[in-house]
Amino acid sequence: MSQQPNSANYRIMTYDSTEEVKLSAGQQLQLLNRREHCFAFVLQQKIKVTLVKKESRISNKAVGGELFLIPPHSVCTLHNAGIQQAEVVLIRFHCERSEEAEDAAELLPYRDSKGLKLLRMPQARSWIQDFQSDCGLSDPALYYQLQSQLYAMAAALLQAVQQPRETEAELISFVEQTKQFMIEQFNLPLDMEELARSSGVSASRFYQAFRSYTGLSPLKYMTKLRLDASMRLLSGTTSSIVDIAHSVGYPDEYYFSRLFKKQMGLAPTEYAQLAKKRVATLVSVFTGDLSAVGMTACASFIKVDNLPREKVLQQLREAEPELILAGPLGEEMHAACSAIAPVLVLEWKSYSWKERLLDISEALGLSSVAERWLTYYDMKVQNARVQLQSSLGDEPILLVHAGQSSFRMFGPRRRKMKDFFYDDLQMASPKSAHQIGFLDTNSLDEIAELGCSSVLFLVPAEASRAYCDQLEESWRRLRQTDQKRRCIFIGYHDRLNYNPTVHDSLIDETVRHLLSSAQ
Repeated sequence: MSQQPNSANYRIMTYDSTEEVKLSAGQQLQLLNRREHCFAFVLQQKIKVTLVKKESRISNKAVGGELFLIPPHSVCTLHNAGIQQAEVVLIRFHCERSEEAEDAAELLPYRDSKGLKLLRMPQARSWIQDFQSDCGLSDPALYYQLQSQLYAMAAALLQAVQQPRETEAELISFVEQTKQFMIEQFNLPLDMEELARSSGVSASRFYQAFRSYTGLSPLKYMTKLRLDASMRLLSGTTSSIVDIAHSVGYPDEYYFSRLFKKQMGLAPTEYAQLAKKRVATLVSVFTGDLSAVGMTACASFIKVDNLPREKVLQQLREAEPELILAGPLGEEMHAACSAIAPVLVLEWKSYSWKERLLDISEALGLSSVAERWLTYYDMKVQNARVQLQSSLGDEPILLVHAGQSSFRMFGPRRRKMKDFFYDDLQMASPKSAHQIGFLDTNSLDEIAELGCSSVLFLVPAEASRAYCDQLEESWRRLRQTDQKRRCIFIGYHDRLNYNPTVHDSLIDETVRHLLSSAQ
């Protein structure tokens, strides 16, 4: 059932203007806010902020990269006590209150229990540049963009005030935001040193936290994002090398080509020629193998066994593949598919997905690309092991897939999950599960009887927080005599296929959960 937010509890924010102020050494500037709000962002150096509202007087020091709110009906003094010029960007806006709302001045808070609230957002500098580009001209697209960024700032401020965090938790949150910002804006220039300064901790501490979260340094992570994006463009479009280099953030196409060949073992033109091959998959699991080398299937089936044979063949003919990836096929189906294109049959359930990835990439002439993917994967695995050891030690843990009405417990004899959790991540399995492949049940009681205190639940990414809370409560009740009982929830998207992309996303989710829950 859909739910409508109570609009009486919120305000409508409307962007007004942007102003950049410069404070020379020792200079003070007094800002008198009447009915307007104002976000202030320190571009560089450090300033002392003193804010007086009614009988309240608070102050704080804001440094480059920090954002704070100046509320209406207040007097704010900015003081540059340093010896170098300080710069501050002021973003003014006003709020309209609905008639039903009570006095909502504090619905957009400017302080917390410690005083004036300072906020850090990795995307803030990029947004500030957008606000600075506002010349007062009529540009609807820019206006709506600034409006959305204004609301995002307000949301971040509310979250920071309502959910105060200690320094380490704030750093992990900043790193998580930084990672997402990189994913969304990898094509834009990014100053890593400035990003580190914006974190509020030393550069070495920020780099260490980022590496703990991703398994890579910020520069390596950004490079990987850009080259991964370039592969998708090289394989799926007819764009030139120059255009692709520029579109993924490299203004120098020659540098891009050298970097691409160094990492992939192939020049961009060589890769594009090979990766444009039209490949169809008769098993959905193979799409993850293609994705790892930057390719997309021209036709894909979740499972052909349950489909009319002629329908499958017709779709294959229409897709005009140059290669068909298939699991074991009957003699007639194999012959029919072979009449359309060469068929590579893979006994995918009988051996490791890593070996399968190398087999597929070899057939495509992209072995070096797959090896590069596996190298990055191994780096992430090594990092995840460190986080798991720090969090769990040698404590055994059960692995359970949680559906809406049933559960499947995976034991170390089930290759699908054993390869990742018990081999790659080296999690300890309880002795009671050593001889189990999998156990299907409708009740947690049967799983609890295995005598293990802790459990890792695999849940669909769309599972509600309430569902996870209910699961955790049930588990703790069943294992209430165990002091070390623990629940970990790892979300997954789409299907839990036995392929590279699923394992890669499981690593990200596992590390994210461990680092977030440790704070």
